[in-house]
Parts: sequence; C-alpha cells; structure tokens
Amino acid sequence: MKLTGYVLEDHNEMPWAYTCRRLIEEARKQGDDLRLIGVHETCMDAEGIYNDGRRLEERDYLINRYKWNNVKDYVNKLCKLSYNRIDAFNIYVSKYEQLKRLDLKSVLTPAYVLGTALLDHAFIAGKLGLLFVAKGLCSSMGREVFLIENEEDQKKLITEYGQDREWLFEEYIPTTRCRDMRLFSVRGEVIACMERRSDDDFRANVALGAKVYPLKVTKVMRDVAAEIYEKTGLDFLGIDLLYGEDLPYFCEINVMPGIKGMEEATGVNVACAMIDTIRGDF
Repeated sequence: MKLTGYVLEDHNEMPWAYTCRRLIEEARKQGDDLRLIGVHETCMDAEGIYNDGRRLEERDYLINRYKWNNVKDYVNKLCKLSYNRIDAFNIYVSKYEQLKRLDLKSVLTPAYVLGTALLDHAFIAGKLGLLFVAKGLCSSMGREVFLIENEEDQKKLITEYGQDREWLFEEYIPTTRCRDMRLFSVRGEVIACMERRSDDDFRANVALGAKVYPLKVTKVMRDVAAEIYEKTGLDFLGIDLLYGEDLPYFCEINVMPGIKGMEEATGVNVACAMIDTIRGDF
C-alpha cells in the first residue's frame, strides 16, 4: 500500500534537518511519497493553499513539525490524519498548558508561576525559591530558558524580550543541574530513553551541545508516558524528566521532538517506529 504525506516544517529545503530527512527515508523504504513542505513557502487564499506557487493537493497524512501561524492549521485539513493531531498539538505546544492540564501522578511537578517579567521578584522568589527558572511558553531546544538568580536577571528578560512577554517561572531543581532524561513515547509506550549531559550549562539540550547516553527504561518512565498519552492522545512525544532525590520531576513534553540524539544514543530506529505507526492506521 502506497501512502502520500507531508512533513510540515520551516522551509521546503532543509538539508540540515535530520528528523525530516530520516522520516522521509523510512517512508520511502515502505513505498510512501512523503514530501517536505515549508510554512514560509506556503500561503492561502479563497481558492486554495499554495506551496511555492503550486496548489497543494489532498494527501493521506501529515507530520506536524512547525509551531506557529494559521497556515499550518489549514494544511492539516488537506490530510486524512495528522501526527500529532493539530488540536492537541496547538494546546500542548505551550509549557504552561502542559503543567496546568496534565496533573501527573507518576512523577513530581515543580511549583510554577505564570506572568510577565514585571512581576515583583520577591513575590516569585517567595513562591519558588531564591533560584528559579524562566521559560518562554513555546520555546524549544533550550532557547528562552534562563536561570534567574537575582532581580537583575529578571530585569534582563524585559530588556531583551519586552514587558508584554509572558513567562513560565518554575522551581529550580538542583539535583538535575546539567543533566536530564528524554524519553521517546509512541502512543504511551517508551521505545527509547537517553540521558542528556552538559559540561557547564544548567540546561541539558542536545542543540546546546549536551552529550547523550542511553538509559534503561524504568517503570516510572513507562508509567508517566502511559499517563501522558491517556490525558493528551498525542502519538509521538519527547518527554523530559528532571532528576529528583526520590522521584523524577516533570519538565515538559515536546510535541515535535527531534530524533537525532535519541537514534544516536540508543540505536533505536525511531523514524521507522513513527512511520510504521502511521501506516498501521491505514
């Protein structure tokens, strides 16, 4: 059975995008026509949706790998199935919505405050501790994640991003400094897990130079992945956990996770698992 699909990303040509390349490779091995299309080359009018000047046709499935703008939502309507489905994707792209909606039982949840950087520093520190983390609500790859050590650090957020930007201020977990856990979940099953370690950055993102190492999947990891899938219905997720003294802490979920570090660290063919799952739905 030959299926057709789109991978929706920034641009039509992204030779540096490992995840897109791997998904297309695995789809083609199974005979699918999976095409990369970029939001920045896509537009729409009353008659249709166009990419690079050509009208887009309906396809079987779409893999969402772009967070912003309205055009992506309408491209999704051209396809029978979307991964992750666009309604849940648009909700859970927000780090605040993740914390607010998930209310997980299998792991701990850091204390948090949602607001702008104009909030009184002493008020936030009273809720979260003298050290706390500021996160952009929809940022990824470690961008817009800052350790706030004093009032001056908080004021820098206003200088750089403006006073209207909302931030998720979150409790700092010292036991996880420079390291965390990333799980890859396929419909609530952890198919691969790695530890990310940084030499000197409190963040442990691969995009920022962290090294990756395979981790054994534990019962807690399986439980949290199953719990998140039950609550969200999201097919493919990167789940980030922080090291706690006893139980891990929930960090965030990534609705468009990259797979380069995971495949390299664990040897698991994550792209194939994704394409197999999609094809199974047809």
